[in-house]
Amino acid sequence: MLHILPYPKKLTVDETTVNLPLRINGVFSSAADTFCDFYHRIYGSSVANGVGGLTLIHDDTLPLEGYRLTVTSSGATLYASSESGAQNGAITLLQLIVPSSADDIMKLPVCEIEDTPDCSWRGIMVDLARDFHKLPVLYDYIDLCRFYKIRYLHLHFTDDQSYTLPSRAYPKLSTPGRNYTEEELRGLVSYAISRGVEIIPEIDVPGHCTSFAEAYGDIFGRDGIISQSEASMEAMETIFEELCTLFSDSEYIHMGGDEAAIEKWTQDEGTLSAFRARGVDVDGMDKQALSEYLYAAFIARICEKITACGKTPVVWEGFHESVNHMIPQNTVVMSWENFYQTTPSLQKAGFRLINCSWAPMYVVTPAAYWPMNEVYDWSIYKWRPVHPESPYLHTGLEIQPTKQVEGGQLLAWGDHIPKRYEDIDEGVQAEFDLMAERAAALSENTWNVEKISNFEAFSMRHQPVALLFTALLEHREVRA
Repeated sequence: MLHILPYPKKLTVDETTVNLPLRINGVFSSAADTFCDFYHRIYGSSVANGVGGLTLIHDDTLPLEGYRLTVTSSGATLYASSESGAQNGAITLLQLIVPSSADDIMKLPVCEIEDTPDCSWRGIMVDLARDFHKLPVLYDYIDLCRFYKIRYLHLHFTDDQSYTLPSRAYPKLSTPGRNYTEEELRGLVSYAISRGVEIIPEIDVPGHCTSFAEAYGDIFGRDGIISQSEASMEAMETIFEELCTLFSDSEYIHMGGDEAAIEKWTQDEGTLSAFRARGVDVDGMDKQALSEYLYAAFIARICEKITACGKTPVVWEGFHESVNHMIPQNTVVMSWENFYQTTPSLQKAGFRLINCSWAPMYVVTPAAYWPMNEVYDWSIYKWRPVHPESPYLHTGLEIQPTKQVEGGQLLAWGDHIPKRYEDIDEGVQAEFDLMAERAAALSENTWNVEKISNFEAFSMRHQPVALLFTALLEHREVRA
């Protein structure tokens, strides 16, 4: 079995190897650039333009992210219908290379591969708000995603601890010394696009909103939740419009929507007045029902704004099933705890779903993470909640395969890094190392929903591939 991650669906391989010139030609310029950059960083040699080595060819018959790769004595040929498919094939070719003492050839096994992922959603999430991640770390995460054919990098930009985004309309939101500039984020987005990775930016509201209260409490409120006064909601719409503009190439925009103290709205006069003006009987409703109604109204308004900007909204599982009808049907829901609402309930309501199961897909450095064999055992149809009130706490949940579950994510949360590391950068690096190790299993399980091999065979493939990624990072460009 060749050392490839994730493992291809169709593979025929000869016992012979060929020595091909270290040259590249053809279409798909971004994939070609990725191949040349990664090859130079891993193997130390520069790839020249020319024939006889790797040729990239457009083939409309292949799926969007699929590719076909043939290696013969005449050369390596990579077929794809899109840049994303070509990027995936280029990574496979890099992993196929047999080490050689010659620096002007590629030594490769004679083979033919045809491959495409099972899941469109293959993602990694990183919490940037609890522990500020310096910009080079984010470039490393993009390289990690590309190397393991992970399509999305979900960045949790805001939380109670800091607001790491820039804002022209509300500049005081940005936490001093813990925020990125527009220029830095445009550079990051450009690099991600060049590597076939899409960034999903997140502003987490209506809870997790300390930055809003501290900077503009007169607009957003100061009671631990975003007020739904008309002035506040118009400001929120402006902020999300800014986010959509800044990340104009991103299809998905995440608005948070979790763990909010929604009962506080029943005491917020700005919120109540706004809904009375719309003819809502907020004074005659049961307090719990009113809280859930107001929660859904907030999520719906922000999701509608995101949609109006030409994007698809994403939220965490957090709203109650009684208000499912109020949430726009194009909203993607990340199911993580099966407490606020269970996966079967979300499924019945017709939402697109992403598996973000707490166990074993969360990494809370260094306090909580699961061994690799458990991460490998996970599938997009399995959840293991940890919330004491989840109905699946002791049993876990496994559902029948369905297209509604579009994939899954590996998630890093930074709650414990400030408590356990005097040097935050050291904790951020430890987090990255844990995520990099587990990214291989995330990739394998979302590319091939049905297991290709047992964990032992996966580990044998993983070890040499992980060494290639280590070499890639050791020779990365120095970024300020």
